[in-house]
Amino acid sequence: MPLTLDQILGQDPAIQTLSRALASGHTHHAWIFHGPLGVGKHTTAQALAKTLLCPNTTPSSPTSRDREGAVPSPLPPQPCDDCPSCNLLSDPDAAHPDLHLIYKELALYSDDANVRSRKLLNIPVDVLRTHLVEPVARKPQLNNAKVFIIDEAERIDPVGQNTLLKTLEEPAPDTFIFLVTTQPQKLLPTIHSRCQHAAFNLLPDDAVTQHLTTHHPDLSPDRLHNITRFARGSLGSAQLAINYQLDHWLTTLDPLINAITTGRPAPTLGPTLAELAEAYAKAHVDQHKNASKDAANKAAVRLLLALLAHLCQKQLTTHAPELDPADPAAAQQALAPYLKGINLVQDADRHLASNVSPALLLDNLAIQWAQPAAG
Repeated sequence: MPLTLDQILGQDPAIQTLSRALASGHTHHAWIFHGPLGVGKHTTAQALAKTLLCPNTTPSSPTSRDREGAVPSPLPPQPCDDCPSCNLLSDPDAAHPDLHLIYKELALYSDDANVRSRKLLNIPVDVLRTHLVEPVARKPQLNNAKVFIIDEAERIDPVGQNTLLKTLEEPAPDTFIFLVTTQPQKLLPTIHSRCQHAAFNLLPDDAVTQHLTTHHPDLSPDRLHNITRFARGSLGSAQLAINYQLDHWLTTLDPLINAITTGRPAPTLGPTLAELAEAYAKAHVDQHKNASKDAANKAAVRLLLALLAHLCQKQLTTHAPELDPADPAAAQQALAPYLKGINLVQDADRHLASNVSPALLLDNLAIQWAQPAAG
């Protein structure tokens, strides 16, 4: 019988670490949840918030040895789902006074007109002071705990991160702070040193397909297959593909990439990549007030680069076992187009942080990829 999504998530090391922390009754006050986009970091933080804010949590279940004698992780305490706190968190239209969700869009509600008018590139210091530093010192309104979840924590600039240091080092009693990020390397060492870490992993393709089949039963078999391919183990990426019809990227790019990797011309690859990125960026900006077009363009290019790298990696894992280990020259020649594609994607990703035009960057990648190997 296939594992359910909950069972798969329960095997994730990050979930097991958190379960042990909750079961111990000594949960650390500050955590960094890091991992790829859409693998359950924010969802897990909110689930933990429900447990931490509930005054009537059930005690953790005792561990028991399985048939092999191994001791599984203890089950964490569970919220009662019946108190005022749990009822508020179960209602999608209600706001819990002790759960503070912090994200860059809060800048739109700042009292400072200059903050409201900025493009949403970072989480402004004003937002951190208003929605974390100041309320963290107040008593919980429901008299149990306070939870702060900072989404896209990598968007806090060094000034903002330094503003958080005292709060992270000397938190108020019964206060928990979760920094959710896909780029933990952008957080200062002083932030890392004050937090516990939980690393989240990508899901198996079967789990993504199972989730999509359950929650989007109207998807055709072809779309289901392509959205799973696009997701690359991320439920968030799968939802992004559904929202923006991004699964068509695969049907558009597959023949072009196949042409390049088999030595045939694909002169439209560069312009096609640029058109896909531009269309996504425009759709994103149209749906999000004050969104930065530059940030949306870069996000689109990163999605494309990650997809190209994934497609090359899948080809490597597919073809490598078929090659004759006694003929390394032939094996290297067969795998060279995919290795070259991965290297070019890595180079493009490094250059994306500069002011290079995304269209120029993508066109250059396509041109270099199509060039035959020297000699």
